[in-house]
Amino acid sequence: MTNRLIAVVLACLVVPAVRADEIKSFPAAKHGSGELRYVDNVPVLILKGKPAEMGEQFGVLAIRNAPDLPGLHDRFLKDANQEAAYPFILAMAQRLKPNFPPNHLAEMEAAARTADRQEKLLLFANTVADLSSGMGCSTVVVEKGRSKTGSPLFGRNFDWLPTKGITEHPLVVVYKGEGKRAFAAVTVSPIEGVISGMNDAGLSVTINEISLRQSKDRASFNWKGTPLLLSFRRVLEECGTVAEAEKLLREMQRTTSCCLTICDKQGGAVFEITPKSLEVRPPENGVCCCTNHFRTDALCVGKKCWRFDTLAPLYTAGEKLGVDDVFVRLDDVHQGKATLQSMVFEPAARVLHLAYGEGPATRRDPHRLDLGKLFDEK
Repeated sequence: MTNRLIAVVLACLVVPAVRADEIKSFPAAKHGSGELRYVDNVPVLILKGKPAEMGEQFGVLAIRNAPDLPGLHDRFLKDANQEAAYPFILAMAQRLKPNFPPNHLAEMEAAARTADRQEKLLLFANTVADLSSGMGCSTVVVEKGRSKTGSPLFGRNFDWLPTKGITEHPLVVVYKGEGKRAFAAVTVSPIEGVISGMNDAGLSVTINEISLRQSKDRASFNWKGTPLLLSFRRVLEECGTVAEAEKLLREMQRTTSCCLTICDKQGGAVFEITPKSLEVRPPENGVCCCTNHFRTDALCVGKKCWRFDTLAPLYTAGEKLGVDDVFVRLDDVHQGKATLQSMVFEPAARVLHLAYGEGPATRRDPHRLDLGKLFDEK
C-alpha cells in the first residue's frame, strides 16, 4: 500500500466517509418512456425517444422534481457574485440560442415547457461554461501500459462553487436519442449538456475551463459557435474514438477556450481548444494530466498551477496505477468543499466509478456504475 493510499485510509478512519446514498434528492419515478431510478444508490435518469420526448421526460423527472431549484439558482448567482450582471448574462445566453444543435434546442424547449420553467433559465444553465468562469478541475488519463487493469483509466475531479443545496442536484443522465449514440452525462440539474460523460463506445470526455485571456493565440469570443457543453454532447452522440472527436471539433465553430480531456478504449489525450485553435497534447510516459491552463507551446501563456505540479511526478514515475490509485492522485489535488464530484472512467469496460456529495468528494466512497449495461438495456 502506497504512502498516499495509507494517508487516505487514515483520513477516512478519522472522518468517516458519507456515502452518496444518504442524499436521495430526486424521487424515483417514471414519465413516458423515461425513468429515474437509483443504481447503487446513485440517481440515474434514463431518457428515450425523440428530442421533444426526452425533453419532456427531463422536465418532469429532473427539473420539476428537483429540490428547491429556484433557491439553488438564486444562491449560485449570489455566491458567484453575478447578481448585478445576471440580466446581461441572460441576454448573452439568448444570443447563443440560434447556435444550439436543433435536437438539443427542441429538447430544452420541451423541458422548460413541461417543467413550467422559463426558457431563459435553461439557456443560462446550458451556456454557463461559455459565459462565466467556474472553478478549477483536474484530470488524469492513464494509458494501457501504465494501468493495472491493462486498459486505459480516466480520472476527473469536478470542482465548482459549493453553493448550499448543490449536492442535492447531481445525477447521471443516460440519453438514448433516436439516431444518436447512447451516452451518459454526469451532470447537475438542469444542465442538459455534457460536463463529464461516456458513450456506448466507451468514449469519455470532461471539460476543464480556461479563460480566453490565458490563450497565446489571442482568440476572441465567437458568437457563432456552438456552446461548449453542447459541443461535447455532440461528441458523445456522434463519435466513437478520440480521432473522430478531434475531426468533429475541428469542423465545428467553437465559442470560447477550454481543455477537453478525452479517452477511448485505446487511450486518450487533452484537446486544448480556442475559437481559433485546437492543439492535441498526447500522453507522455503513459499518462496525460490537465488542470486549467494550456500547456502546448502554441497556446500556453503560463504554467504555474499547484495542482498540475502535484500531478506532474506521474510523468516520470514508472509504477502502474489502478482505479484506487487514480482516486488517491485525485485526492492529492482536491479543493476542499469545491470538489463536488470525483470519478474514474474505465472506457474499455464501460464502467464509471463515481463519488459525489459535500466536498471533498475524493474522501467519499465511490459507487460503481455499469454504464454498458444501462446502454444495452431495451
